[in-house]
Amino acid sequence: MTPLSLPDEVRQSGQSYLQLTDEAVPGLVKGLYLHGSLAYGDFRPGRSDIDFLAVLSERPSGKAVDALREVFAELRSRHPRPYFDGLHVTHADLAGSPYDCPDVPCVQEWDFRPAGHFGRNPVTWHELAERAVTVRGPRLTADDVWRDRTALRTYSHANLDEYWKPKLDELRAGQEWVHDGPAGRGEWVTEWFVLGVARLHHLLATDRLTSKTGAGHHALTAFGERRQPIVHEALRIREGAAASAYEGEPIARLRDTIEFAATAIEEGRRLGP
Repeated sequence: MTPLSLPDEVRQSGQSYLQLTDEAVPGLVKGLYLHGSLAYGDFRPGRSDIDFLAVLSERPSGKAVDALREVFAELRSRHPRPYFDGLHVTHADLAGSPYDCPDVPCVQEWDFRPAGHFGRNPVTWHELAERAVTVRGPRLTADDVWRDRTALRTYSHANLDEYWKPKLDELRAGQEWVHDGPAGRGEWVTEWFVLGVARLHHLLATDRLTSKTGAGHHALTAFGERRQPIVHEALRIREGAAASAYEGEPIARLRDTIEFAATAIEEGRRLGP
């Protein structure tokens, strides 16, 4: 994917970000790269966020960090959605392990942090190394970005235990908050859990990264017929299709979401790092 072929809302947000940063701190942003759903051709308007990594000419000072905060305040006013989520690193940071990278300016859902670790992980580094969408700067090569498949698998395996299992426990304990309401929160929960956990299982089973949609197609064959209805439902929600096999049955959808997530987490843990 090239900048010219990006969805309009992505291109506009990226152009505004570069314009604002160039005006606020000239020469600071040397490279802007997109990853996540965009890199897989799986960006869904109205559902996907924009995942970015900016390569800076130097570690920003206090004034430059304050300027970046103002940049994101203005960017939010111009383009409130999709979120423009990411982090700011140096070329040396990207060439080394994300675990060696210090806390850096980052933003998640317009929450700007002068020094944080959002997005600083092996998945981000590997996505950039393998399929970054270049908006500004030279195309990234194998020599530019750190990669370590063992570290990627270890991180993904730990993510099942440290992130998704506690989230599943919360889901089981608070089922009332996922019933459908005006915002269709129950649908969002199914898409998020089923495809999110399936992505990690896919990585551990195949040693390859994939998109949420790719993970759903993997899950259709990896978990047998019994789990296919909830996987089809998660894919339907992501694709924005109208007809649902769970129409009027939010409790059944929630039950199947919980059962799928529990199964996928356990099977992913058995695959090992």
